[in-house]
Amino acid sequence: MNASTAVTINRPENEIGSRLPEAESPLADDSAHVSYAAAPGDRGTEMRVVLDESASGGGLGNKVAAVLGKDPQRQLDDAVRRFKQLLETGEVIRSDGSPEGTDATRQRRRRPAEPVTPTTQG
Repeated sequence: MNASTAVTINRPENEIGSRLPEAESPLADDSAHVSYAAAPGDRGTEMRVVLDESASGGGLGNKVAAVLGKDPQRQLDDAVRRFKQLLETGEVIRSDGSPEGTDATRQRRRRPAEPVTPTTQG
């Protein structure tokens, strides 16, 4: 099974291509095949990414990686989302709740929400 994704980035193709080395793995790896097309309605560039099958661990390896949140598809989706943010806003969006950014492995470790205990001031 190949991991693949597509995203529309509101930037010209030459800018996306020149900044691709700034992307995270696996988007910046040699196993990623990137292609570009004009986005519909003149809204930037559509970037399509396909990872080689060799980047995955086979059938059983893919299932184990999926359970752990480390499968190639999730890693590719995370890398593409962060790259799009970097190009369009100049930074990867972070919050106090997830200072390292949105990450598929973090989503797997979520715990149920709990009320915040008010701190007492003395």
